Amino acid sequence: MALEAKREPAPEDTISGLIRLYKASDEYLTKRPETRRDYDYSLDKIEARFGQAILGAFDDRKMRKDVIQWRDTYKHQPRTADKVIVMLGTILGWGLLRGSVGINIAHGIPMIYKSDRSDLIWEDEHWEAFKDAPPQLLRALQLISLTGLRLKDAVSVSWDQVLDKSIVLITSKRSGRAVIPIFPELRAWLDALPHHQGPLLLNSRGKGWTTSGLESVFQRQKPEGFDRTMHDIRGTFVTWLAIKGLTDEEISRIVGWTAKRVSEVRARYVDEARVIVSLVDRLSG
Repeated sequence: MALEAKREPAPEDTISGLIRLYKASDEYLTKRPETRRDYDYSLDKIEARFGQAILGAFDDRKMRKDVIQWRDTYKHQPRTADKVIVMLGTILGWGLLRGSVGINIAHGIPMIYKSDRSDLIWEDEHWEAFKDAPPQLLRALQLISLTGLRLKDAVSVSWDQVLDKSIVLITSKRSGRAVIPIFPELRAWLDALPHHQGPLLLNSRGKGWTTSGLESVFQRQKPEGFDRTMHDIRGTFVTWLAIKGLTDEEISRIVGWTAKRVSEVRARYVDEARVIVSLVDRLSG
């Protein structure tokens, strides 16, 4: 049997060649595996559309029109549309720094996905909808509600980061140090876990969750018409801290929000609820 001819690498003066060089760089290789998978999703789409294009074509500002038209083919998937543009800007910026291109035509292309969920939280009816969820999923939801961790951080936190009075970790978003206080409710949750080593959150196979795996199970379990995401649970944590008496500044330091954003959530869910309770008490008196 004749050996299959070895595929030649893409020329370095094409988008495919630039992607190949970028994926061999420390900038790419030092990313977390999960981040690289996310990058690859967008890079594959970029290569499918522009892979054979000569890099010199991207020095022409008129090429920006073609890029935006391609972006708009994903208008019904706005997050995907934004991701591919950001990724294209990343590799062109990487190439610009190394002299492969003269300009970054993707820089400054506006995002099309707009969503303001800053004041959404999980309320009683949302938790009720998940009362029969698998315990592995329910534990993940509970951990986020007791720590305010982002999904990526929640699935990565492990027992060696759990200290006597706090959970200390490096966050995925800004690689900053986060210190989560262990309130009695969180301590009780930790003590009730069936395991006390490795990741706090395990899937049904006893392995640590991946972000995509947990998100996939959540999407399968949520009822039709359910209008909350796992990320919205962070707002629940904020209201819980506010009810406990922490100031907006103290809460903002724990969850990484601005004090203004914390105050908006407090005004909608905490102060409003207290006013209603007070009115009921007065009218019933």
